[in-house]
Amino acid sequence: MQANGHVDPEQLAMLAGLLDEHCQASGIQLESPEHEILASRILTLFTGGMTAIDDLKQALTSTRDTA
Repeated sequence: MQANGHVDPEQLAMLAGLLDEHCQASGIQLESPEHEILASRILTLFTGGMTAIDDLKQALTSTRDTA
């Protein structure tokens, strides 16, 4: 993430890929409320400092397994 809080295009592509991968694995439909919630969660984790893809995947898997 850049110092001004903006996500650069490479990071955005990474986050979008993670969102797509997780939605497909979880059976979440595009444009569903769950999809929007997950997108928000990923962005919140990322902007909160969790920038490693493996850490993000683990956080999402942990959330899915406990939900």
